[in-house]
Amino acid sequence: MFQALSDGVLIMDRNRIIQEINPAATRMTGWKTGQKVPYCLFCQHREVVHGEERCLLMGKNAPSYFESEMPTLHGENIPVSFSTTYLPTEDETIEHTVLMLRDISQKKQEEEMRMAKLLARQTIEAQEAERKRLAQELHDGIGQSLYSISMALGLLRQTVPESDAQLFTIASSTLADTMKEVKQLSVALRPPALDILGLKAALASLIRQVEQHFSLKITICYNLPSSLRIPSSIELHIYRIVQEALSNAAKHAKSPVVFISLCSLSDHSGFHIIIRDKGKGFDPIHVHRHSTGLGLKHLVERTELLEGSMHIDSAPGCGTVLRFVIPFASMEETGSEKN
Repeated sequence: MFQALSDGVLIMDRNRIIQEINPAATRMTGWKTGQKVPYCLFCQHREVVHGEERCLLMGKNAPSYFESEMPTLHGENIPVSFSTTYLPTEDETIEHTVLMLRDISQKKQEEEMRMAKLLARQTIEAQEAERKRLAQELHDGIGQSLYSISMALGLLRQTVPESDAQLFTIASSTLADTMKEVKQLSVALRPPALDILGLKAALASLIRQVEQHFSLKITICYNLPSSLRIPSSIELHIYRIVQEALSNAAKHAKSPVVFISLCSLSDHSGFHIIIRDKGKGFDPIHVHRHSTGLGLKHLVERTELLEGSMHIDSAPGCGTVLRFVIPFASMEETGSEKN
């Protein structure tokens, strides 16, 4: 058993000299019988009082489980978990200590990835919350103030001579344009249709806005089951993905048409989003390596937050197809994390 264990096990004396070591511990650390076990990084730097054992696991009130980084003969420090037990002699004095090691590198990597994902999600959610606040402020604050000015300007117009009418006409036209811009900015920051009517209606509203501002014809096929319950946070990510893709198609691809499809996967494990244009296309590898733009980067970030995948099929002169696969599992995970 000692030789076959997948965890590292070694027996050391009171001077930390290895008496026995199994193959797993040797592979992990490079140590061999007769060598001295070094202190882990935590014990190397911790403060100790006179007479106290530097090794935390060999002192009084030793923890049953401990994690730190251990120097190895390979010239690196590896994250490991430690636990110890003792082999007392007949007079019950401790002569040998059994040290058990487990490499937790993969566990650390998984935890770092989980924390990075959580941080990215919280950052985006904070950005969206701030967008929502600004949109509300534009609508209820600045928008209402501009409307009040418009009403006052209309009343004032009735009291001035006809010779000054042109000035009021110019001012009213400028004010109307400003009110329209504020409304458009408010909608761009946070689409009200998404909160009130849901994803399908919000995408339809988005398409109308894009078609009004660009010479672009957009066709959408929304074929997700009506019984599908999509959390609002997931809907917002999907909306932003489509919004960014349409913006890229309108500004960079110079495409006359765009086709959008949202359909369930054949195995019912999730759904896909396909956004196809007939624009000038590009080299995805070149753009990935050299572009300083944030559009594609934001698409990747949001897709990864949904545990999905993104594929770009494009070439110069051949248009672009963006394919996103969003698993249903991401909806359950996001809901449970929020709860």
